[in-house]
Amino acid sequence: MGRIEKQKRLLIEESNRSLLNEVDGYYEYGTNIIDIANQFSGGGYKWEGVSGVCIPLKHDGKIIRSYDEGGPSHCCGFTLSIAFIAATNRGLLENKTENEVSKFSSEWYSAGGKDGKLCVTALENLSIGKEVSLENAQEGDFCQLWRTNGSGHSVIFESHIYDGDSIIGINYRSSQKSTDGIGSSSEHFSDSGKGKVDKDVTYFGRMNS
Repeated sequence: MGRIEKQKRLLIEESNRSLLNEVDGYYEYGTNIIDIANQFSGGGYKWEGVSGVCIPLKHDGKIIRSYDEGGPSHCCGFTLSIAFIAATNRGLLENKTENEVSKFSSEWYSAGGKDGKLCVTALENLSIGKEVSLENAQEGDFCQLWRTNGSGHSVIFESHIYDGDSIIGINYRSSQKSTDGIGSSSEHFSDSGKGKVDKDVTYFGRMNS
């Protein structure tokens, strides 16, 4: 291979690497979790038979979770998408292997099974976040809630709902049937007499800055 041809190949390889980094970076979305979450809305909801994510999730140019273009989302897929974008743009996935990021993705959906911490466990195991209490939860924290009827929901915390000084529920953003996909909603804790969310098995995780 001649010198000119070699230089051309190196330029092409460098261009491809830059393109992959740009794709992986999702730079247009920024780093603020709530701001990222608010850039997605609607789109329909479906729990089974779809990936549930809002964009292709890539790490080092490799697909971690594929995106069903134009397809519906679900709660875990939406919150994972937002976490993935934020973590990538904050540089938290640098030096993480494909296997580590794939495990993170799987744990987000299922770690601990029913009544498990799911997203909180995923953040902690990848060392990119920590668990926080209900009282200390802040806008942009991730939350896995479980209801007294056995159903669960993966959401992004927006704010507390108060009755006097008591926290009786939360406002959040996620993907659910009631908003026909991605949107904001609210639920109350069962001990308030107004809802079904079990406070004892509702968990919050904060991503590292």
